Amino acid sequence: MVSEASPIRRNNSTQIPVSESDIREFKLWVKYASAAYCNVTDWKCGEACLGETAGTRLIKFFSHTVPRDNNGFVAINDKEKAIVVGYRGTADVQSFVSDTEFFQTPFVNPKFKDAKVHAGFLATYNDTREEITSLIKDLVKKNPDYKVISTGHSLGGSLAVFQTLDLIDTPGLNPSNLFTYTYGEPRTGNQDFADFVQSTGFKFFRLVNENDVIPHLPPQAFKYDQYGPEFWIDPEKNFVECPAAEDKICSNSQVPNLSIISHANYLDTAFLLTCLAK
Repeated sequence: MVSEASPIRRNNSTQIPVSESDIREFKLWVKYASAAYCNVTDWKCGEACLGETAGTRLIKFFSHTVPRDNNGFVAINDKEKAIVVGYRGTADVQSFVSDTEFFQTPFVNPKFKDAKVHAGFLATYNDTREEITSLIKDLVKKNPDYKVISTGHSLGGSLAVFQTLDLIDTPGLNPSNLFTYTYGEPRTGNQDFADFVQSTGFKFFRLVNENDVIPHLPPQAFKYDQYGPEFWIDPEKNFVECPAAEDKICSNSQVPNLSIISHANYLDTAFLLTCLAK
């Protein structure tokens, strides 16, 4: 594993070794992203609900199937002083259909008027948008010294990004206590949307595992682009940060040899098997 050291430069691009403290955070919040695949009404979901996540207080579990499947939870980890919202990734036919609707819809923002996002992703998020955003804002008022973490795997990563963007103007929240951790997040919107995410000043930790195919979908030919930076686990299991979003020396270096297998397991967490291991 790469330790904290000087940046590595290749072909005018830069790879920055990731700190041990950031890696610790990646390993913690991936458990919550994994738990979102389960019915966590009793906070029992195998390894994802044990260890540093044990004792998590579930505030709300939501499971909507009409018109689209949108599962997740809002919880509190008092040891970490964190309010956590986790969104499930693709786990069924309805979610898969949402993923493959490549057409875009406007993402309303006065500074980036041409920002557009995946219509299926946004429609899925909108199903619980007002309810969950309101709940989190209420929890922030009641827990002013707690940070807020939005997290998710795959499609859930895109939903977590939308959630953070809806929370940015919340009184009491700022770049020091509102964070996003996504794992295998697909391309969520166009270049203007990516520019918007990067312009907020908030930290979006977008993690990609080796040659995971999903972060490279939908194709750029459909006018989709990732936002930066990218945090990449390379084939030698090193953690590196690439400040540029579509940098050819990070996960794009694996194209076209991409794999769905690398999407299913991040940091020893097998997402779709989480609920089977209770």
